[in-house]
Amino acid sequence: MPYFDYLSHKMRILPVKFILMLFMMLYSSGIFAQQPSSPLVASFETYRKMKEETTFKLDWISLGPTVNSARADIVQVDETNPGTMYVGFGSGGIWKTTNHGVTWNSIFDEQSSIGIGDMELAPSDPNIIYLGTGENLKKPRNFTLPGTGMFRSDDAGETWEHIGLEDSWAISEIEIHPTNPDIVFVAVLGHLWTKNENRGLYRTMDGGKSWEQVLYKDELTGANEVQFSPSDPQIMYASLWEVYPGISGENSGVYRSKDGGTTWELCTNGLPRGPKIGRIGLTVSNSNPDKAYALIDNLNNARNEAAELYKTIDGGLTWTKTHSGPFKIFPGIGWYFTDVYVNPENDEEVFCLGVRLAHSMDGGKTFSYIGGQVSRMNPSLAQGLHLDQCELWINPTNPNHLALGNDGGFYVSYDKGLTWVHYNNIPTGEFYDITIDQANYTIFGGTQDDATVYGPAKELNSRFPDPWKYVWIDPWDGGDGCVTQIDPVDPSIIYYSRQHGDAMRLDKSIDEAVSIMPRLPEDINDTLVFNYMTPYFLSKYDHQTLYHGGNYLMKSTDRGDTWDAISPNFAVSSDPGKQSFATGDIAQSPIKKEVLYAGTDHGAFWVSKDEGATWEENSVGIANNYIRSISPSHHQVSRVYMAMTGINYDDLKAYVYTSEDDGKTWKSIASGLPDEPVNVIKEDPKNENILYLGGLRGVYVSIDHGQNWSYLGEGMPAAAVADLEFHEPTMDLVVATHGRGIYKTNLQAIHEMLSQNLSTSTDHFFEIHPTPRPWFNSSSGDPDYRTVEKATFSFWLNQPKQVTISIFDESNNQIWEEDLTGSKGFNQFRWDLVVKKQTSDAPYFVHYERFIQAGKYTVKLSSGDQILEQTFEVVEPTSPYLVQEIIQK
Repeated sequence: MPYFDYLSHKMRILPVKFILMLFMMLYSSGIFAQQPSSPLVASFETYRKMKEETTFKLDWISLGPTVNSARADIVQVDETNPGTMYVGFGSGGIWKTTNHGVTWNSIFDEQSSIGIGDMELAPSDPNIIYLGTGENLKKPRNFTLPGTGMFRSDDAGETWEHIGLEDSWAISEIEIHPTNPDIVFVAVLGHLWTKNENRGLYRTMDGGKSWEQVLYKDELTGANEVQFSPSDPQIMYASLWEVYPGISGENSGVYRSKDGGTTWELCTNGLPRGPKIGRIGLTVSNSNPDKAYALIDNLNNARNEAAELYKTIDGGLTWTKTHSGPFKIFPGIGWYFTDVYVNPENDEEVFCLGVRLAHSMDGGKTFSYIGGQVSRMNPSLAQGLHLDQCELWINPTNPNHLALGNDGGFYVSYDKGLTWVHYNNIPTGEFYDITIDQANYTIFGGTQDDATVYGPAKELNSRFPDPWKYVWIDPWDGGDGCVTQIDPVDPSIIYYSRQHGDAMRLDKSIDEAVSIMPRLPEDINDTLVFNYMTPYFLSKYDHQTLYHGGNYLMKSTDRGDTWDAISPNFAVSSDPGKQSFATGDIAQSPIKKEVLYAGTDHGAFWVSKDEGATWEENSVGIANNYIRSISPSHHQVSRVYMAMTGINYDDLKAYVYTSEDDGKTWKSIASGLPDEPVNVIKEDPKNENILYLGGLRGVYVSIDHGQNWSYLGEGMPAAAVADLEFHEPTMDLVVATHGRGIYKTNLQAIHEMLSQNLSTSTDHFFEIHPTPRPWFNSSSGDPDYRTVEKATFSFWLNQPKQVTISIFDESNNQIWEEDLTGSKGFNQFRWDLVVKKQTSDAPYFVHYERFIQAGKYTVKLSSGDQILEQTFEVVEPTSPYLVQEIIQK
């Protein structure tokens, strides 16, 4: 009899009093308890409402890039149809292909959670998918995004239903019964940075309608792994991980169940114990339910010898370490890994995931490492298989067929790792920071373990190779890219940084990079430390002056060759609650070079008005969170904006401030925003009343100094915004997201509306930028679709209405028109310059689309009797091949 049928039968025959008592016991134990909702659910509703109601419907244009890819930590393949593959990116959503990776679609957009923990296809029906939200990688970089619980799809990801575990925040593993897709176990790590009780191992017997907590230790310890025995689902294995406050503890351990997960027994015989047992991964033989492996991050050992593989052949009663020597796949960061897999057809063949992909053919006694030859969908400087392995899928009917996710993205092999295809054609870049070369509109961006890339501000066209390239890449085909700065006088000089303040100066003219990482002067008896993402900038007042922020502010006036400490230790605050590690952001006033600001990772705010000779702490009235963005005003000397995030401390509220006196007094301007973490705030360089803000799910704009906020734009999915920058010649706003790449939108219409004080009660049609016609190949006269650029028509409507956009040539002949439904507020329509589409049965016909000729035109925006006009120029294109030839010469 199924568990809940049995429980229902028993309750019908019990006395009423006992039923009530039993119900209370079950409720308190978590079987029927309703978990508190994540605060991200309420903020999601605010975000969704603001997105629907905004009057700022400017188009976000995706720029990619894809060449760098991103950390892929979920890999699933439909074994009945291997051309259907799913890849999950920690903060970039779930992507699906049905054509072997030629094209991809994001299938989990506009849900209450961005962070992804785990996903699994039901073995008995691949259309049934369970998805657990909330990243389970405990890294304090402000982008480990919590989730809002469990989701289910019954149509292969077309639609999703939220099915509970609202307070889980971080889900590590999902395991579905081999034959019954309604029986599911979920390993919940819980809150990563605070205590909570809603963690441990959960089970549903009814497809997510109800949940019971079947394995729980305490409010510090979550569940990391759970595995069915494929040949006998009554035999199960699970692991707990003491995940708070550190990454290890005596409560971490392996458990076994002989009754399908109803009761659990701690496994001790042969397994390591002690105060520093970390994350534990598990796998079970497909044919022998008593044979299983445990990959343990045993931090009681030296950190570089923490990885240990254990095996049981008696159902978990006893365990034996498989190897005699050190197993060096965890160089001090085993909490990142511990996944282990066994060949479905040979339970002595084991794969262990660490920095590298370890492979054993003798049950873990000896190991080799899988690398192989890698071919990429988008060619790049990367050569091999990226490090830091996250998840592996082994085809149960053809174990030579592997799918692998790691920090470099998604890889597939059909010969057990001898060769791979790298699917770096998905725009999920996890950016930390961007910089724009204002002279040539090239964008530079640092990414999570995929180095620093640069490329043009051109719309992504996945039909063609990605034009973006690497500024640098490490010998292991990755590396954390942080801040990049371009010398405005000598653009061949590029400053970039890697994690923990590792600053470099690259001279592109001779392809030489040198380390310029600061050191404290000998007369300061202290230690210079840096946060993982270290703030770093080139002064706008002197192209040889650099500032670098650790617990001290370091300054160089000779391009980083030598450094001076120009501050006290910022980590030492006058407020005990603001004692910090190092700075989170630093800034210099754009209108007075003597004014410098620094903010720390626990909310200490410092200001100097004499270029660092003296400093004052102005931290009263602000939270004790990570100051991630300081934006000095372009218009008022003492005005400064600041945004901080509490995501590293499980504080998911919005913190945004302004000060008119360099921080002596602060005013919150977060009212009206979704109450969720904010990463960046910028003041408009031309209009002091306009502010832009990047939050957990998108970009917001205020035109009244932060008193009111609106969601900005349309066409960008919910994504954590990491940075905002302006390209001032065009007044494009460029947005770096941590999970969905880079986007841009043009702000000209907003500026025109406000600078001319145009009335919101009437319609307006704004100036149109000249647009180049596509290049037509000289040999055949056919259009080169790599060069297609769209014209943008921007207008304001005083209410929703039908409008028509028409284009007339200089002889007043109408050559094109389009009917649209406009919204109240700003609208944009982007046109591909195609004036006619046609087909033909001629065997060599190629001209399916006819483009507008270069020349001057009149564009009319009409609604009823009202007609608004703007001039529009289509300019002759320049051959992209000629440009490349000139550059090469």
